[in-house]
Amino acid sequence: MIKTLCVAVVVLSLTSVCQPASLACETLLKPIDKGPDLSGIWYFIAMSSNTCLPPVLLSTVIWPSVAVDITSTATPNIYDANFKMKMYGVCNNSTFPIFYGNNTVSEVGSYNAQKPKLAMLLQSGCPDCLIVKDDSFVSHLVLFSRRQIVTAAELKEFETQADCLGWYKPQLLNTDHDYENCTAQTGDDIDIDTHASAAKILKNMFSAPFRCLSEKVLYYPRSAFAWAQQTWNSLW
Repeated sequence: MIKTLCVAVVVLSLTSVCQPASLACETLLKPIDKGPDLSGIWYFIAMSSNTCLPPVLLSTVIWPSVAVDITSTATPNIYDANFKMKMYGVCNNSTFPIFYGNNTVSEVGSYNAQKPKLAMLLQSGCPDCLIVKDDSFVSHLVLFSRRQIVTAAELKEFETQADCLGWYKPQLLNTDHDYENCTAQTGDDIDIDTHASAAKILKNMFSAPFRCLSEKVLYYPRSAFAWAQQTWNSLW
């Protein structure tokens, strides 16, 4: 009888397992109390979004490695952000000014005027990471780190943050951050026949929408089953 009751409790609890723990979410979605020194190199580790395709296409088709070198300027709160990107062996970089203050980051327009679109820095248990969240029609949650690779626990926390928002599972970017040894780019477009398999890219382009759907649909049942199994084992 007791065991039957326990089974009923586990089954009924599955209806709530799809909702992230409110206390953990409340903490993880809070803005940071004090922003870090932004200067230095930050590596783009992973990205989630409220829309599936952008991060999936980024990680499966484009699959770049990205780093940003941030330096302060003579104007308070204004920094130069030099983005470096490597894709299929070809490197590019671009620099533009950003505003950093009150734990938010935004682009800078003419005459150092702060643009209205802000990105908020969120809490993280990772000591040398930045969690950047922007809100727009297509919103993003991005994990940056001083390190080129973060731990599994740090990635899991980032995944939890995305889950708290109800967004899609984060996608990892390339970790090849050698921006010195790059293939020369002779035109505006990358020769995919030279730098990657065109067939593989096309396959990923067509499979990306299915991957989006399957990850979103199957994520919660898998989580529910794992949670139920763990709960059941703990009862005995």
